Amino acid sequence: MLLKGAMQAAPRQPARAGITTVCPSPAAAAAAAAVLHTCTALPAPRGGAAPVGSAASSRLPAAFAPTIPRGAASPAAAGGPAATPMWVCSAAAAVAPTAVEARGTEDTGLQRYRCHSKEGAVVDAVVDSRDGRVIAVRITASYDNVPHRAPSELLLHWGMYRASGTKWHHPREAVPPGSSPEPGGSGAMRTAMRWDERAGVWAGVFEVPAKLAPLHLAFALYHPARDKYDNPLRAPHFCVPVGMSAGRPEPLGASVVSVAASPQHGGGGEPTDPRDIACAVNFSVFSRHASSLQLCLVRVKVPSPEEVAAGGDGAAGAAGEVEPLVAQSVLEVVLDPLTNRTGDVWHICVHGLKDLESLCWAWRADGEILWQNGNRFHPGFMLMDPWATRAVPVLLPEGAHKAAPRLAPAQPPGEPVLLGSLAGFVHAPFDWAGAAAAVRGGQSRVRALEEGVVLELDVGSFTSGPDVPPERRGKYLGILDRLDHLKAVGVTCVMLAPVSLGAAGPEGGPRRPLALFAPDPAYAVGGPLAAAAELKTAIRGLHRAGIEVVMQVEFCLTAEGGDASSGRLQGLRGLDHAVYYRDGLEAPVLNCGHPVVRSLVVSALRHWAAEYRVEGFCFLNAENLAQDKFGSVLDNPPLAEEIAGDPVLRNLKLIAAVSNPALLPRSAERGFPHWGVWMQLNDRFAADLTAYLAAGQRGTLSAVATRLTGSPDLFAARWDAGLPGGLAAGRRPAFGLNAAAPLGDRPLVAAVAAAAGAAGAAADAARCEAVSRALLLAQFVAAGQPLVAASTLARPAAAQLVAALAAVRRGYRPLLSPPSLTSAERVLTWHSPYAGGGEPDWAGANPDAAANALVLTIGGGAARPGHLLAVAFNPAGEPVTVALPRPPTGAVWRLLVDTARPVPTAQAAGGGSLGAVLPAEEQGSYVMGPYGAVLLDAVPVAAAASAAAAAASVASRPTAAAAAAPPPPGYGLSPAAAAAAAASRPQTQAYKATGGGFRPAGSS
Repeated sequence: MLLKGAMQAAPRQPARAGITTVCPSPAAAAAAAAVLHTCTALPAPRGGAAPVGSAASSRLPAAFAPTIPRGAASPAAAGGPAATPMWVCSAAAAVAPTAVEARGTEDTGLQRYRCHSKEGAVVDAVVDSRDGRVIAVRITASYDNVPHRAPSELLLHWGMYRASGTKWHHPREAVPPGSSPEPGGSGAMRTAMRWDERAGVWAGVFEVPAKLAPLHLAFALYHPARDKYDNPLRAPHFCVPVGMSAGRPEPLGASVVSVAASPQHGGGGEPTDPRDIACAVNFSVFSRHASSLQLCLVRVKVPSPEEVAAGGDGAAGAAGEVEPLVAQSVLEVVLDPLTNRTGDVWHICVHGLKDLESLCWAWRADGEILWQNGNRFHPGFMLMDPWATRAVPVLLPEGAHKAAPRLAPAQPPGEPVLLGSLAGFVHAPFDWAGAAAAVRGGQSRVRALEEGVVLELDVGSFTSGPDVPPERRGKYLGILDRLDHLKAVGVTCVMLAPVSLGAAGPEGGPRRPLALFAPDPAYAVGGPLAAAAELKTAIRGLHRAGIEVVMQVEFCLTAEGGDASSGRLQGLRGLDHAVYYRDGLEAPVLNCGHPVVRSLVVSALRHWAAEYRVEGFCFLNAENLAQDKFGSVLDNPPLAEEIAGDPVLRNLKLIAAVSNPALLPRSAERGFPHWGVWMQLNDRFAADLTAYLAAGQRGTLSAVATRLTGSPDLFAARWDAGLPGGLAAGRRPAFGLNAAAPLGDRPLVAAVAAAAGAAGAAADAARCEAVSRALLLAQFVAAGQPLVAASTLARPAAAQLVAALAAVRRGYRPLLSPPSLTSAERVLTWHSPYAGGGEPDWAGANPDAAANALVLTIGGGAARPGHLLAVAFNPAGEPVTVALPRPPTGAVWRLLVDTARPVPTAQAAGGGSLGAVLPAEEQGSYVMGPYGAVLLDAVPVAAAASAAAAAASVASRPTAAAAAAPPPPGYGLSPAAAAAAAASRPQTQAYKATGGGFRPAGSS
């Protein structure tokens, strides 16, 4: 059914998921029309007065200039002929990619539109662009439904515009014969329509050169006999898009909907130059409160590989820096609020675009500025599309800034702007050969959680060392030069600090994003357009080395800042601040409780998972995901639950990193809402262990014991506490990441110094170094996944210690990383540091320094009777003698790690160092160094003698320096028992356990 006053279309086909959509078939396209095509110009007075353009527009030259060349005025403005645009007829000078994949369907080049006028006429428009050189527009008007209003003569009152609907132009090449300016000087042109006797309609034909497209053809029907204008119902004039169409509201962002070969190559076969492929690209963006939007298309100069190597435009700079691309021309098209809007989504489809690699786009938004309601519109800013999957900095010509409806107050002309890039649609598909997929064979993860040793890695700092070639320092590709280092320390998973396009946070904090879908081009060696391929290359290299990749993402604070900052609008704030943001304590935060923002977040995550094949995400400031659009904390926040239930994302590692636990439900008693899917950065581990080891606080042994056992207060099931399912469900200990310091790739020694200073304790270098080593040991012996900052491993001694601890953890995984909190393969027993037995001083009442020491044994129970580890911690600043528990019958204690001693190399493996059996006089007691930690294992006497002989033999010959690895599971057992122990692996299925925190009453 047709609605009066609106040009109607056949129902749209549903869009496919992902970036690429499909246009209707040729038959459907020929019979279809687009949605309402009316556009606002100057308001028409009542009584059918003429819709007019600007009076000044009638005095402009007839040429319609489609571009703004860099450093020169428009030819049209200078009175010359129209310049040959770079949008359709020619391509910018650029090096074509080696392989091009243009995705889309065939473009039929035929569009039909229909509308009803106020007088009851049926107005049809057919746009035929199949010729390639000329776009024919045929407009017809039928009064069959209202014969009493049928005119004896009918004129078209018309004009053309692109960037402003109030200024009509009349290009000489497009004016039909017999046309004349409107006598009233309104700036419009009048053309007589002819009567088509056969069809029974009034008809008029325009032939618009394709080089002028895209543009809007605006018109009204004029009855000379009655001196009356016939307009559409809901707008002052009709509007037909030429060289473009209304577009589709989905998918958001840019998508190629059709592809056609250039007719200059004969109209058949493939064009010889990939840049000559003509595409129809759909652009859509959400903005509920904007009253007008403009699409900005920018053609940039793509630097050649030689120019990139020489450091020209678009070349890679120093770490964290990138040279902007240079714009060659700019074209802007205004969107009609009726034609190009469906609900709150603005959309437009531009046809005939070529050389997509050098084409960028952005938006200008305008609207009513109501600061109390959150609006921040200013059409002087070019705004990056939030859904852009490639983003680059571009230096615009001065004319682009002057062409804005209003000059931006805080955007110097020489400062680059961030624009979305269409290069991703023509770059060759990435070759992932040899890299394991994130999900395979029906398994939820490539590697079991219990095997995890996670390294937090900042690309810029990690790749800045001398072992990385100078040109790759601070870049994605520099990670490949340090793969051997990662494997040597036993890393199984790399957690990349934010790599989406953004800027560093205040006071050196984590990077804050500007583009949620696009990688940061500052880390690319080959220039901004190479960022995506180089990040994928680094991830592929990590996968081939058997290392998983988890990305840190930020959906709370962005680099746009707030009103107190520079005020520059770069994306979400300028498009619809009232929807995308809500007021935070210090700056606006993403409104993750709003449905539109939830869709944006989920789509961004799915894009990174599918396009870059990452194994998971670590959500910085995750508490923002637990709040609604008003900032209220929810037990079952919709966004967190949607991510946990997403068919793609739920199979990845979802890690919540909370910076403000007060903004979690139930006062963070159960941590982040998880539904048994979300993992969590265990901030309580760092708080309790740092208070014990760095500050030496008494009465903290119970809290420390809880953290070492896997934090059952956070991860054990609590179905009897009246909690919602998202908080009551249980999780395995490996769902917790034990970090000894906050995220941010900060050296552990610096974090210890800050914690000690805040507690009023001494923070000298020697103490901080000793405490940091003890914290590392605690991370690797506690149930849960250890998370270590890459900067901590910058010193060889720390790297050797982590490598040794990772080897111990691999050898004793069932004991140190149990599959459940109630695993029968792990039995913990707590001991008094004094001889004679007893329990630790849980209350902290004994003032003796030794009383605050903690000793525990970790046994394999009945399932693994030959396995026993002993761990001891000394938080005192003086040596402490602790009583060692009695080893099993026929076994002796062997020292694996003592953090008070340097980790020995293979050349000096004896003398009470790593892997050496303790002397007989130390089998019952051991002297621990200040702020030290000790790890021992029990080995049979016969095996101990054999190991001592082997150590002596190794020490007698030169070998490469390496930390001695502990024995594999089953060491010292019979061959059959050893094989069975080595073959056993921890289970990975979820569990349902009961209980709360640790209760200091014997073993657990």
